[in-house]
Amino acid sequence: MRASGTRSRPDAQPHPQPTPALDGALRVAPATRRRSPAWIAGGVLLVLFCALAFAVGSTRLGARQAVLAVAHDMPVGQLVADSDLVVVRISVDSGLRPIPASARAGVVGRPAAVPLVAGTLLTDAELGAPSALPPGQAVIGVALKPGQFPPSLQAGARVLVADSGADNGAGATAQPAGGDAQGQIETVPAVVVGVTEPAADAGDPTTVVALQLAASSAPRLAAAGAAGRVVVVLLGSRS
Repeated sequence: MRASGTRSRPDAQPHPQPTPALDGALRVAPATRRRSPAWIAGGVLLVLFCALAFAVGSTRLGARQAVLAVAHDMPVGQLVADSDLVVVRISVDSGLRPIPASARAGVVGRPAAVPLVAGTLLTDAELGAPSALPPGQAVIGVALKPGQFPPSLQAGARVLVADSGADNGAGATAQPAGGDAQGQIETVPAVVVGVTEPAADAGDPTTVVALQLAASSAPRLAAAGAAGRVVVVLLGSRS
């Protein structure tokens, strides 16, 4: 008679033993989770990438410089006022030569050598006397007494220049009664490119105004200005 018995398989895995709980109930211990080396390496690379991006961003921010930009559109010859300038911060670029914000005081009062557009960076090449005149244009200087020009006249203003003919005497054309004075006086459009006021202690109220106008009218109006016959009329600004 053979005794029968149950033989345990050698490859059978032992069942996890229940972990006794403090309250007397049976609980199964959780299996231990193994961390993948690939996930660990990925986390380390992510941390290094974030640190590198932060370092690059901080370096670029530190390389920004405060420079001057144009706040408003300005015509050629207009003197730069403090309100015409704004300070912006840009990254350093060897191809740009903007004026640093620290030189703001030295920019105020200088004329625009070219038309300045709002929002553009300001450079030394854009300041100073007009570098060139358009074809067919000329610049003349006329000496004006009070009453021959508006007191508020400034560089960049659009004006009409007229030869009043006040000293023509008998050679002047007689104005018919009830006639139109504007039809008897020829006016020439011009742009003021400079105003030189008299010194306070000079004793002479003459103001010298530089005007850019058509070259064909320049000789005649220059001669009229020397004779004291030029009158300047200020026009409204274009909208």
